[in-house]
Amino acid sequence: MKLCLAVLAMLSTVVGLAACRDPIELQATEEVFTDTLTVYALSGTPPGYPNALSLPARQLVPVTGFGGFDVAFDIDDSNRVLIHPARRVVSFGQLVPQVGLQIVPGTFESVTAAPVSGYKVDSTVVASAGDVIVLEAVHNGEGDICSFALSPNLYAKISIDTIFAATRTIKFRFAYNPNCGYRSFGPGIPAD
Repeated sequence: MKLCLAVLAMLSTVVGLAACRDPIELQATEEVFTDTLTVYALSGTPPGYPNALSLPARQLVPVTGFGGFDVAFDIDDSNRVLIHPARRVVSFGQLVPQVGLQIVPGTFESVTAAPVSGYKVDSTVVASAGDVIVLEAVHNGEGDICSFALSPNLYAKISIDTIFAATRTIKFRFAYNPNCGYRSFGPGIPAD
């Protein structure tokens, strides 16, 4: 009888654990953030103007020599947008993350998750109005947002809406998943 109870208890435990998710897997806790922003170009604008995007801060910031941003924006002579990973603009400092970029097919709405591969790491991407660019930024430095996560990557997508050559500004839509390692851009708290 004791053996039967022990086997029954063990089976109940195994079934119970199988029904649960991995106990060490980190769960998403924050909703995907979306916004429309207007950023200044790196060239042809006064110093101190917001010309870079910080994913963890969820805002535009000016480029400084110490980093603190993920990508910086510029406009070339053909009125195309140059998106520079932080390491292409600033070469030192602890606040300079590795960033991969890629232009993906589709519209802002149709790109519902970040691709698994295909990123150009620390390379400038040239984009035009209508292009959708996905960012994969490593944030696992000391004191960084993903320093204790199983996956150190943060993901965001940008859709270039309008390029204003006269004012040297770029209007874009932005979606950011603040949960380390989660690729989804759907509304709410992501499942993946």
